[in-house]
Amino acid sequence: MKTFLEKLKKLFTPMTVAAVGAGLVSLVIYFIFGRDENRTSCILFVLVLFICLLALGTMAAYLFAERFGDKSYVDNAKDPTFSLLTGLGQPVLICTESGEIKWINRTFYEACGSMDISGQNTSMYFQTQPAVLCEKKKEGVEAEMGGRKYTVQGYAMKIGEENIYVTVWQDKTELVELQERFEDDKALLAYVVIDNLDEILRFAEGNYRTVASQIDEVMEQWAKENKGVLKEYDKDKYLFLFHAAALKKMEEEKFDILDRIREIRVGDNGIPVTVSIGIGSVPGNMEERSAASISALETALQRGGDQAVVKYEKETSVFGGKTKTVQKKTKIRARVVATELADMICASDNVLIMGHRFADFDAFGACIGVAHFCAMSGVQFNIVCNPADPNLKKCFAKALAIPGIDKNVFIDGITALDRLRSETLLIIVDVNNPTQFESEELAKNAAKIVCIDHHRKTGEFAVQPIISYIDPSASSACELLADMLEQSVPAGSLCKDEADLMLAGIVLDTKKYEINTGTKTFGAAQYLKSEGADTGDVQQLFITKFDDYRREAGFGGKVTVYCGKYAIAVNEDTDGDPSNRIAAAKAADRLLSIEGIEASFALCPIGETVRVSGRSNGRINVQLIMERMGGGGRFDAAAAELRETPLTTALLDLKAAIDGYEKELKESREEEKEKDKDKEKKGEQA
Repeated sequence: MKTFLEKLKKLFTPMTVAAVGAGLVSLVIYFIFGRDENRTSCILFVLVLFICLLALGTMAAYLFAERFGDKSYVDNAKDPTFSLLTGLGQPVLICTESGEIKWINRTFYEACGSMDISGQNTSMYFQTQPAVLCEKKKEGVEAEMGGRKYTVQGYAMKIGEENIYVTVWQDKTELVELQERFEDDKALLAYVVIDNLDEILRFAEGNYRTVASQIDEVMEQWAKENKGVLKEYDKDKYLFLFHAAALKKMEEEKFDILDRIREIRVGDNGIPVTVSIGIGSVPGNMEERSAASISALETALQRGGDQAVVKYEKETSVFGGKTKTVQKKTKIRARVVATELADMICASDNVLIMGHRFADFDAFGACIGVAHFCAMSGVQFNIVCNPADPNLKKCFAKALAIPGIDKNVFIDGITALDRLRSETLLIIVDVNNPTQFESEELAKNAAKIVCIDHHRKTGEFAVQPIISYIDPSASSACELLADMLEQSVPAGSLCKDEADLMLAGIVLDTKKYEINTGTKTFGAAQYLKSEGADTGDVQQLFITKFDDYRREAGFGGKVTVYCGKYAIAVNEDTDGDPSNRIAAAKAADRLLSIEGIEASFALCPIGETVRVSGRSNGRINVQLIMERMGGGGRFDAAAAELRETPLTTALLDLKAAIDGYEKELKESREEEKEKDKDKEKKGEQA
């Protein structure tokens, strides 16, 4: 009864207005049509009309009160809380626990475009549940409405038995725009290095000054387009200062400066010039950004050059990498690293040497090379590997003949963790991707790390290496160690078995000197020969057992050609033996001998993991394809492992990675064609 009286009281004023209006309309009709002969009929008609108009007016007033009186943005002067929220200059929304909108104030109504949103859900603005929103009272959640940005804070209330949530919206559009403007105006540094220009000019006759001036011209134009300042601070090295807003433009253009520089050709063979770029877009002062830029440049160089690397606070973006690296002829870097490494070994309590999981001849031979450094320094060392690996049985037998090495030298990852101390030096060879380490846990806990590798850099260390000697132009890790030993230890220091094992690593990774060789490769082989390596004994390590031959032949049963130039072999009938990894690599090598094939891949399941080996004839960068699948490697040899993935899914992932690589190449070619057309038009206009 009380509720009814309250509603009647609310309707009193609109009902009175409706009655007066109906009466006036009825009187007008009566005076117009009311005559003496039909006065009675007219009075009845007017009375009926009055009642109908009164009823319609009352219904309209009731609907108006129900529609806007309790739930809407109309002020409720009788309730001081709602009066306060209604007149508040900030948008306010009240909702239920499920997010149903019950009430909004006038400011919210105007901000949302004068729309009635009663009964709708708060998910149209933010996904956070109201109860969770109240827990995040201080920071709130982000929301957008009417093209403006807000921070929404929630407050819980209880009305009767129902939980009600009041959300207050703070407009921060201007603040966000100011922050974005500040971020865009932030100064960034880019370090730019010309890759091996001196080395290229040795391979082809050319004038350094002419080529350098062409590079300067292209670089200056690029700096002008991005409204930055470019200075050459050393020979073939540039410092580029620009605003952060220009970085977005560079990334949208995929750092087309790499393509422009690549158009500069040297010699009769037209060898392209390439540059490496490092940019650090991280919070902090200029010193911190400069350090991040230098780190990004090192990553670009360690990945083989011809790339731009942008380091952000939580991620790294890589652009380019379309050309093969040119092998360096100088051994200065090897001598410097060898000296630094020897000093670090002498200052350590003990040394742990580690390669990649399922070590091959190159990883094992490189470990033996590092072990020689340790033996010369008189420091205790251990090699972390799988002592029961059947693929290294011959290597273990040869290694045990080396003075100072016994079976206790070879330990597994768990034992290595027990021997890890604060002054332990961990030396990692032939791998730089933490997911492929023999013991990833060991690398995470080591305080001092050295990395020596020839694969393009694909991952970041949990602890940054003190020495990072990554040279993708080298044929193998054994080549790098051979150069270091040649520059730092007396001639005749290596025993024959050490030289054999290291030469086996070079022979393996060059496919018996058929690919990825240079003058340094043959120089390293010559050095190892002079130290007693015998090619006949090395070949004995490569003799294949019948079971291994059968495993390799299993990949020939199912070979398909994808996109006309990619050969894909799948061996579904494997027994899960780790030896299939080597068989897959050999199968991928053999597929390259097929006419028209430019890249090959071999897939096989090993337990719950699918192993993918990729090889290239030098025209296709299989490293970029494997990186799309979480792997890595070199330009012409790479691999990936897909854990807990069915073989059919791995095959689809491989094809998707190839499609992505081809799409990127196609877009790059189209961009180059457009640039050529623009040049032709400018030439015609000139």
